[in-house]
Amino acid sequence: MDNGFKDIKYFNRLNDYFVRYLFSDKGSEAILLDFINSIMLDSGMKTFRSVEILTPFNYKDNYEDKETIVDVKCITQNGSVVIIEIQLQGNSRFPERILYYWASNYSKLLKQGEKYDALTPVISINLLNFNLDDSDNIHSCYMIYDTISQRLLTDHLQIHIIELKKFQYNLLKPDLNCWLKFFTMKDNREEIMSDLVKEKPIMEEVQRRYNNFIKDRLMMNEYDKRQAYLYGNQIMLEEERRLGVEEGFKIGIEKGIEKGIEEGKKEQQIYIARNLKKSGIDIKIISENTGLDIEEIEQL
Repeated sequence: MDNGFKDIKYFNRLNDYFVRYLFSDKGSEAILLDFINSIMLDSGMKTFRSVEILTPFNYKDNYEDKETIVDVKCITQNGSVVIIEIQLQGNSRFPERILYYWASNYSKLLKQGEKYDALTPVISINLLNFNLDDSDNIHSCYMIYDTISQRLLTDHLQIHIIELKKFQYNLLKPDLNCWLKFFTMKDNREEIMSDLVKEKPIMEEVQRRYNNFIKDRLMMNEYDKRQAYLYGNQIMLEEERRLGVEEGFKIGIEKGIEKGIEEGKKEQQIYIARNLKKSGIDIKIISENTGLDIEEIEQL
């Protein structure tokens, strides 16, 4: 039976809606555990035996308000809380956001009247599709150390940052290397995934869940909405900066930003719509996200 998704030319495995499904849908514990342990192994930390998902996947949830939730949250057998965030856009101030999310989750561990020994480690894992700096570090692990003796103050704060734009094959430990290959794949050919399965058997289950996802019209519809939102947001920010600067040189920065954005609005909408259409996203969803009429989009 033709499901309508066999000819997907490009699928963004970093789409946070897909990642939530992969790691927190029913029965995903083994996949999630393997991913977390790949992070631990790469940084020389102790691995975990089991995890319990605290944010079960629900395809109806609206996650556009990204300031209030994390993508995936679970608890290990020893009580450590692990939070996973996927971020496609950001800047040099993003570490403060990571720390804020960590602090928010750490503060929730202690109920009123409980003693501090009830607190457990919170491990923050952040997959970033942009570079925080110009270093060569792909995977960085941050904890609290004394600046002179390097003595660890506490293991309760552990922040992992993975900068995917810097990823090159075989520079990390094998397990994490395999996972990052999966997330950065640009080609959907089955033989490429077969090679990953040979490296890590858990990838067979990952591939099965991927196939289930792209065959599900409801989930692919939500995926498309998220892609349109993310892509449109990225392009508009870039265009606003460019147009604002160009006009700013002519009539002053403040007037330039206002006028440049206004004059370039239609151009932005068409540019975004044309690229979303090339990605195979439904015309109705494109119309909802760009404000263009369906007839206009069909003619692009």
